[in-house]
Amino acid sequence: MESSNRVTITGISGFLGAQLCLHFLKHGGFAVRGTVRNKTNEAKIAPLRKAFGEHFDALELVEADLLDEKSIMAACEGSDYIVHTASPFPLENPKDEQVLIKPAVEGTLAVMKAAHATKAKKVVVTSSTASVASGT
Repeated sequence: MESSNRVTITGISGFLGAQLCLHFLKHGGFAVRGTVRNKTNEAKIAPLRKAFGEHFDALELVEADLLDEKSIMAACEGSDYIVHTASPFPLENPKDEQVLIKPAVEGTLAVMKAAHATKAKKVVVTSSTASVASGT
């Protein structure tokens, strides 16, 4: 689907990403592309399908991984706008903080490179509460 108003939203299986994605699908007048790590993971996709209802079919779902720059670049290709909500959010504090930091930093850098390469008009970068949470 070609559009001069394509938005790519990373991390649509997360709460914020899902809410933004649904808003864009319902009200934004945009061709919407959403990223997930695995399009065949029904545990992640089924709740989106249910929540989005009839709007789910208008969503272009693509796979992307924060630690795979090429997948982020491909996901953002042709996008005029990028909303980056993807960030690791483990339920328990990891023993190694790099489990959070590395994908958050590398994913954001990849999104910014993609935005530059695609000449995106605007980029929104969100953060996770994990960035301010204390493990102590």
